[in-house]
Order: sequence, then structure tokens, then C-alpha cells
Amino acid sequence: MRTVLIAIAIGIAMPASATQNALPESRIAEATRLFEAGRHNELQPLLEQLLAEPEPHLEALFLSGMQHARAGRHRDAAEAFRRMLVRDPRLIRPRLELALALQKAGDLETARYHYEQVLAAGLPPPVQRNIYRQLTQIRERLPSVRLTLELTSDSNPRQSTHNRVVYIGGLPYTLNDSNQARKEWGLSVSVDAHIPLPSDPRWFARIYGEAQEYPDRKLDAQYLHTTAGRRFEFGQHHLSLEAGGHASIRGSERQYHGTVIQGTGFLRATPNFALSSTVSSKALNYADLPYLSSELRQVAATAVFVPAPTQRWDIGMSLAHNDAREDAYTYTQTGASVRYLHEWRGGWITGARVQLLRARYDAPDPFFGEVRRDRDLRTEFDVLNRRISWWSFSPRLVIGYTKRDSSIALYDYKRSYIRAGLSRDF
Repeated sequence: MRTVLIAIAIGIAMPASATQNALPESRIAEATRLFEAGRHNELQPLLEQLLAEPEPHLEALFLSGMQHARAGRHRDAAEAFRRMLVRDPRLIRPRLELALALQKAGDLETARYHYEQVLAAGLPPPVQRNIYRQLTQIRERLPSVRLTLELTSDSNPRQSTHNRVVYIGGLPYTLNDSNQARKEWGLSVSVDAHIPLPSDPRWFARIYGEAQEYPDRKLDAQYLHTTAGRRFEFGQHHLSLEAGGHASIRGSERQYHGTVIQGTGFLRATPNFALSSTVSSKALNYADLPYLSSELRQVAATAVFVPAPTQRWDIGMSLAHNDAREDAYTYTQTGASVRYLHEWRGGWITGARVQLLRARYDAPDPFFGEVRRDRDLRTEFDVLNRRISWWSFSPRLVIGYTKRDSSIALYDYKRSYIRAGLSRDF
């Protein structure tokens, strides 16, 4: 009977194949009894025997995770629950316990992902309310740092045109080989930190930085964005206002710098559907190229829909206006993007993303004498397997392709890239 109760707590009936390969039910029942009685010293040898099987029972993995969690070994607990999701990503209780273990271990972004996914399971209202409280803690009250490190192979990091001939003033010009795309290997790193004020977490600081390093130093790039602000809470919804500054460096020279003012909002419409939005104004001051200096105003919204714990849709829309000192460099850009994620048996997690951007400039280009219009299409696929991990990191492979079609041939380009890095997102 206890074995059946554990299976129910896990959230799914045991498959026939697992039942056929099961250890004697009495040993599982005994392990459950020892766990419930808090007799951990007696339970541990029995659990070690159960876990030594080539394919341990789901109940044994669940008890092992709960045993680690009770002892405060949260990363070990998370590993046990992840092993259960490798076998069947539809399991509800292990995903919920995984989120809690990751939260206590300080891996807040990954914990938030699992909390949001499990909300699609139609949980009882008291459980939903508890998850909402945990998400509020993660999103608004606890400090978090997200780090990514990736090795990149890029066929065209300079965004060089794929055309050999361009027309200037109606005359053809043939581009030499130095203007053609060249493949480069590089390294990219990014850090995203959210630091609430301990005495009042409604006040916070945010730091985002990224760097790209290539053998050709001219392609190196660094960007830093820092803001401070205040969050206003309305139950599961919130609004944040913040201000600060940002700066960009290209090669060894400062590209631009300026102030940043932005507001972000979050609205949870249903347990598995939420909307987030950002409105921002950024000053881009180019010291060496003053005619490019501008005020970039952006509005973006993303809808997150989780139809099932193993699936996720992110649908985004954006509008940007870059108001430059010279009209030829002033443009309006619209964008739309869709990303779909799916978790499979065996630990595989795949994602696909499509993004479309359209830009139109306000005045003719000073060199080409015509108004520039761009259309950018990006497709991206990523894959990882949570069975492969080091210190809770799993290797992730991203493959992408971007193509720009411009009314001015010089700005046409094609670019394919591969990024290999480590992820804790799942």
C-alpha cells in the first residue's frame, strides 16, 4: 500500500516495464516506512541497495531525493529528482521537489523554470498559492546571479555582405576579399545579477555584462548595463521602475555610453499563462561618431504559455525607434519572435526559435542616395541532455542562421553560427 501511495505522490502510475523489473515490493515498502518514521540511519543502507540497480525504482529515487533534502544536501536531492525526470519528464511531484531543492541550493533561475512548468499540471489551489509565494521570493526578494559561458563558431561575425558588387551613385563597385565573410572562433561570457536591498527587497540593483573574445581583436566586444530601482507588488503581478547607465566597447575603443531609464511589468493571467513587458529609453552617445548619437526607445512584450509541464511557448513582439542626430541613421524597427521548448524521455530537451525584424530608415543613405529598409530573419535550434552534467551544469548546443535582406546591397548578409556552452536552466 505504501508503494502505491508513493507512486501516487510522484504523480504518475508506474509503467508495466518498471513493475516487471521491480525489486520485491516489501523492500520498497520497508524503505518508505523507515523514511516516514525518521529512522534515517536504518534507511540509508537499504536505499543504497535499491539505488545500486542498473535502473533504480522511481520510488527509490524519490525517497533518496527526499532523504537528501531533509539532511540539507539540496544539490544531491536535485540530482535524484532530475534522474526521475530523465525517465519521465511528465512526473509532477519530483519536478516540484526539484524546484524547491534548487531554490534552497541558490540556483534560482532554474528553480523558477520548474515552478512555472509545474503550474501547468492543474494543481490544487493551496499548492498553487505556495508556488506563487516561492516565485515571488525568487523573482523579487532573493539575490541571484546567472552566468553563461560559450564557445562560438561564427561564419560571419563582421556581418559582411555576401554580394560581390554594390552600386554607389548608380555605378558598380566590386568588393575585394577583405570585405567578404570569414569564419571565426570565439568565446562569449555573460553575467546577469539581481541584488535586492536586504532591509527592503523592493529596492534593488541590476547588473548585466557580456563580453566576446576573438583572435581578431577588432571583433572583441564588451557591454555593461547597470540600473537601480524599485518594485511595486500587486499580488502575483508587479511593476518595476529603474534607472542607470550602459556602455559598449568594440575592439579596444569605446563605442557608446549613456543613461538608461526603463520600466518592466509582469502579469500572471492564469497559472500557466503570463505576460511580461518592458518600456525603455537609452541614450547612445558616440564620442567619435557624433552623427550616430541617438535616443533608442523600445517597447517589448512577451507572452509565456505552458500547456504542459514538458512544453513551453514564448511569443514576443517589439517596437523600437532610434532617433539619431542625422535622419539618415534614424530608424523604426518592428519585431516578432516565437520559441518552443519540449522535454522528452531520456533527458533530452530541445528548443526552436524564429525571429523576424523589419527596419525602415527616415532619410536616404548619404552614400547610396536611397532609403534603407532591412528585413532580418533568424532561426535557432538548441539541444541538451540532463543525463550529462558536471556540478549541475549540462552541455548545450545551439545552432543558428541569420539572413538580412536590405534595400541597399552592402547591408545584405548571411551568417550561421554554433554555440557550445554549459547550462543550468533545466
